[in-house]
Amino acid sequence: MDTTTENNPEKKHARYTIDCAEMLDEAIEYLRERSPRQAEIMGNKFFEIISLLETFPEIGTICQNGMRKFKLGKFRYNIYYRENENNIDILGIWHTSRGTEFKEP
Repeated sequence: MDTTTENNPEKKHARYTIDCAEMLDEAIEYLRERSPRQAEIMGNKFFEIISLLETFPEIGTICQNGMRKFKLGKFRYNIYYRENENNIDILGIWHTSRGTEFKEP
């Protein structure tokens, strides 16, 4: 029985790759050196968006190889992820100023 409805979608569980955790740590540390308050805001925004993606994974833009990306609020990072049957695999975050597109590890 499918219990998913428009008003109460089924929430999927986010799983983080080790690469994603390292990327997030590096991004927050870089920002913390410049603005501790903005680093805190960015970390909170990241997890707020992950919670949103767990419920509405289709809101990201399809970009490559079935991956999706979603902008990290006002910050110049995209969150890259892949939806599968039961989970959302959070693959990484990538600063938009980097010359190349995110490549899945």
